[in-house]
Amino acid sequence: MLEQAGLKTPASVTLPKQAFHDMGAAALTARVVERLGPELFVKPRACGSAFGVSRVDYAEDLPQALMACFAYHDEALIERRVTGTEIAVAVADLGDGPRALPVVEIVADGLYDYTARYTPGVVEFHCPARLPAEVGQEAARVAVAAHQALGLLDLSRTDAIVTEAGEVFVLETNVAPGMTETSTYPMALAEAGLDFGGFCRDLAAQAAHRNGLFA
Repeated sequence: MLEQAGLKTPASVTLPKQAFHDMGAAALTARVVERLGPELFVKPRACGSAFGVSRVDYAEDLPQALMACFAYHDEALIERRVTGTEIAVAVADLGDGPRALPVVEIVADGLYDYTARYTPGVVEFHCPARLPAEVGQEAARVAVAAHQALGLLDLSRTDAIVTEAGEVFVLETNVAPGMTETSTYPMALAEAGLDFGGFCRDLAAQAAHRNGLFA
């Protein structure tokens, strides 16, 4: 759906757990590497907080990464690795249409995994992201386009990689973004001058009216 909307995503394959057993690790690894190359990311098709996500540097690491992934979901998304600046772009819609909040740049020492996401001080964040103005605008456009292409309401967060050439590759769009002290959505709200509590109140009221809970 993202590609149909004209957005860039890493080349990928989706692999069910049963195929891993049926084909065998060696044959499957050969097929995947032939198509995507040896430098990959493996992640559960549906999950959160980077559970089951692995970075693959060599072909022989792929079977172990798949086993880690299948502990969380029966389908794995295997993506060709795209290198660059990791960003998160929050999108908010308080009734006047979706708009992107300031882009957050994520600088992790290693994989931006569960520990890195929820341990204060482990990851360096920059909001707004240290990107050229036109690249930041493109990242904002991409996040809103992803939100609309997926038919989302109220809020979302699109995670992406910006290459050295300034291309924005969408990794995923989150429909229930984290709201902890180390999460990027509250950082973007603060940079945009929006009060976190007031934002949550307004979203709740908007949803209640939409669902007929208030007259």
